Amino acid sequence: MIPLIPNFPLVDCNSNGVEDTDDITNGTSADCNSNGIPDECDINSGFSLDCNGNSVPDTCDIDAGTAKDCNGNLIPDTCEIIAGGSDCNNNNIIDSCEVLLLGADDCNGNLVPDECDIDCDSNGVIDDCEITADPTKDCDIDGALDLCQYSSEYGGVDALDCDDNLVLDSCQITANAALDCDTDGILDSCETDTDSDGTIDDCDPDDDNDGVADGDDSDPLNNLLCRDVDTDGCDDCSSGT
Repeated sequence: MIPLIPNFPLVDCNSNGVEDTDDITNGTSADCNSNGIPDECDINSGFSLDCNGNSVPDTCDIDAGTAKDCNGNLIPDTCEIIAGGSDCNNNNIIDSCEVLLLGADDCNGNLVPDECDIDCDSNGVIDDCEITADPTKDCDIDGALDLCQYSSEYGGVDALDCDDNLVLDSCQITANAALDCDTDGILDSCETDTDSDGTIDDCDPDDDNDGVADGDDSDPLNNLLCRDVDTDGCDDCSSGT
C-alpha cells in the first residue's frame, strides 16, 4: 500500500490564497523581523506595533533607521511625542533624550531642557535653580521667586510688598507677628493710623486721640468732634482734646 501523505492546512494569515512562506519568498509580503510571518499579519494580530501606520513594524522602522528611538523603548520618537511624550520645545526630540544624549542644559535635573522651565524674571537662570543657589529669594518657600510675586514688572502684585522694601509682606509678618496687629496679612505700616500714634486704627481704641473711645465718639476720626456729656451745647472735643 502507498502511504497517504498528510494534508496539512494552508498557513495563510492574510487570506490571499498563498502560503505565508511563499508570500515571503516571492516578495509579495515582507518579513522584516525574519520570524516567518508576513509583517501585515504581525501587525494585525498585535504581535508587532505599527504606531505610525506605515505597515512596517515599529521595531523594523527603528532597526532600519527610518524612525528614531532615542530612549531605546522600541517606540518611534514621533509616535511617543504624538501620544503625549514631552517635547517642550517642539523640535521632535523627546526632552529626556535632548538632555541625556544631546547635552541640553537641565540645571534642576528634571529631564526638561532649561529653555522650557520657568524663568519669571528673564535673567537666563530658571527659577528653581536660582532659588536653590539662594534660598532667600523665596522667603515663603512656595517655589516661586519673591520678586515675581511682588513686582508687577514680572507679573506680580505690587501690594504684596506694600512698603517697597523688596521683601514680601507675608514673610516680614511671619518673622515678626507684631508688624500686623490685626492679623489681616497687611503690614501695619501700610494701614491707616489717623492720629499717627503708631497704632493703626483697627487696633487703636481711640483713632483720633481725642480722649474718647471710638465706641463713645460721635466722630471717631475727628479729634474736634466726639460728644457733649454735659449737654451745654458745646462739643467736649471742640478744643481738640
